[in-house]
Formats: sequence, structure tokens, C-alpha cells
Amino acid sequence: MTRRSLSDAEARWALQMVRSGKMTQKQVAAMLGATLSRINQLVNRRTFKHLHGTAGTRTSDGGKRYGLDETPERRLWREAKFWARVDRSGGPNGCWPWIGGKPNHYGQTAAGQGMTGSSGAHVVAFTLARELPKAPDRGLVLRHLCDYKPCCNPAHLKPGTVGENLADRWEAHREGRSGARDVAEPVAAPPGGWNIAVGDLDELDHLARVSEFHARVDSSGGPDACWPWIARSRHRFGYGFMRFEGQNTVPAHRIAYVVAHQLTLAEIRHQVIMHKCTDNTHRNNCNNPAHLLAGTQAENIADKKTHGTMPYGERHHMGQRYADSLIVELRERYWHPKGERPTITALATEVGAPIGVVSQWLKGASRPQAGGPTGPEQ
Repeated sequence: MTRRSLSDAEARWALQMVRSGKMTQKQVAAMLGATLSRINQLVNRRTFKHLHGTAGTRTSDGGKRYGLDETPERRLWREAKFWARVDRSGGPNGCWPWIGGKPNHYGQTAAGQGMTGSSGAHVVAFTLARELPKAPDRGLVLRHLCDYKPCCNPAHLKPGTVGENLADRWEAHREGRSGARDVAEPVAAPPGGWNIAVGDLDELDHLARVSEFHARVDSSGGPDACWPWIARSRHRFGYGFMRFEGQNTVPAHRIAYVVAHQLTLAEIRHQVIMHKCTDNTHRNNCNNPAHLLAGTQAENIADKKTHGTMPYGERHHMGQRYADSLIVELRERYWHPKGERPTITALATEVGAPIGVVSQWLKGASRPQAGGPTGPEQ
């Protein structure tokens, strides 16, 4: 059974192993019998803050997403998604309750923790509306002038001390007040107004995906050079990939093509995107739309043969299990035996391959580039 907590000594050891690169978070979690998410929270300073020296302070994601700097478009989408859960129909001076929270309870948002360092919806609203780098430290509290905990209207949120906040509660209790009340003197907005991000979330997410794609491509070589993928996510064939248009692992060069030609993935569903790079260094890794051309699978195979990038034999992902040297050895033993010739069935059983496949190897019908004799006279 997975343990629910770690001791300080175990947490220090886990941090040392991960930061030194000796173990991955997954390996540490297995060693300690903890969940991967618990180790991830530890490494990202979400828990055991006294070990990080951040106790009592706010910690956010620092504008990083998946190891790369967050793009302005992605930040705009995140903020707009937060404000979409705030009911602002009451107008500039009315309460803006958090949608989906418990009645007369503070709203909670996990996304706010990453953006501002706080999961309290009203604290996130205060931070975003004032364009602060992170939420105020816990020594400073936000007083609800409206006495309504779900409210996220920055005009109703006034910084104060714990004592002042307790005095507000005592006054409401003494006067028998409950629920929201009108705010006679709301907090004045800054000269430029409150920073409230709005927009169609689907459209903003698409713009964010495009910006993240460009951030993961090195286009510093200029318009004629190859643009390699610099993020960690890669297919086994060398193509970079990311989530795009609702699909999780879209090859980067297909994204480059649809973005450059203002198409959708659905419009090129039955087409392959061929690389026309003259330099084979980044051929499968290039995302320069000037080097990409839509075509059929037959055209793509012919193009690979022309440029010498068609994988044959052990270079092909299906042939990596059987090395060319093994094929040559089988051919030598079958066609030039030293003693009794082994049967094809015996050879197939020995290497763990189908009899028909081994027969094709021996005759040269398959894997001809491996070398070795393919007949008795060779």
C-alpha cells in the first residue's frame, strides 16, 4: 500500500536524489512507496516548504510550463479561463461570485496555484486584476468589504491584517448580518482599470498552441535553413510532437504545415507531409514550412528513396529485432553449411522468427541489402 506522507529525512533524500540526477521522480516514488504526484509536489516546492526555505510565502510555477517559458498567449488563455468561472453579471460595483463553489465559502482553483501561488479564487482575482507577479504573502489577508466569501470583485477586496479581518467578522456577527451587503466605498481601480482577461476560450487556446509550437522550434537559422524541434517530446521516428486541435501527439511538421497554410488537421487527414530539405541533418526533424510539401504516401516513399532516407533492414523499425549480421550468418549456414545443412524450420525456431520470413531472408526476397549468399552458387 502506498504511504500517505514522508518524513523530513525522506523528503531531503528525495530532493537530493532528484536534483543530483541520480534518480528520476518515478524511481524515488517507487523506492519510498509514495505516489509520483507527492514526489512531484515536493520537487516543485508545493510541500515541505520549510525544507525549501519558502514557508509562509507564495510559490507559483514561475511562468514555466513543461520546462519552457510560458508564452504570453498561453498566459492570456489561463487568465481568461479563470475569469470565465467568475459571474460578473452584477456590474462593476456588484458582487462577482465564484461559479461552482460552495454557498458562502471561498472559491478554490488549482489553476490559480500555478499562476499566482494561491488556490483561493478571491486571492487569484485580486492578483490578476492588479497584474501582480504573485499573490500577497500569507501575513497579509484580503478583507471582503461585501462580507461575501465567494466574491471575486477586486473592488470589494481590500488588503488588511488578520486583526482587521476578524474585526469585520465580529461586526457582522454583532449586527446580525449574513450574506452579501452593498459596498458604499468600493476600492478604486488603478488608472488603467482592472486587468480582466476575456475572449473565446477555444480561439485563445488555439493561438496559445500556435505560440507554443513556435517556441519549441529553432528558427534562428533564417527562412532557408532547417528549423529543428528543440522540445523533449519526440516520436521514435525522430519527429517532434505536441497537443494540437484536440489531438495529443500531432507530429510537429504537420502542425508547421497547417499553421503556415491556415488549414486544419482535418483538411490534410488523408495526406502526408513530405520533407524537401536538401540537408539530411535535420530532415525528419525540420519544421520549416518552406521545406514541407503535401503529397501521397506513394510520393513520400519515392521521395525517401531519392534522398536515401528510406529505412531498410535493421534501420527499419520492424527490422530492428533482427540485425543484418544475423541474416548474413543464417544465409552462410544454410547455403554454405559445414556439415549437414540445417532446415529452415530449425533456423526459424532458433532465432524466433516465422518460417516464411526466414525463407524469404535466405532467398534474398527480403532484406537483400543485408548481404551474404542468397543461393548455392553465391
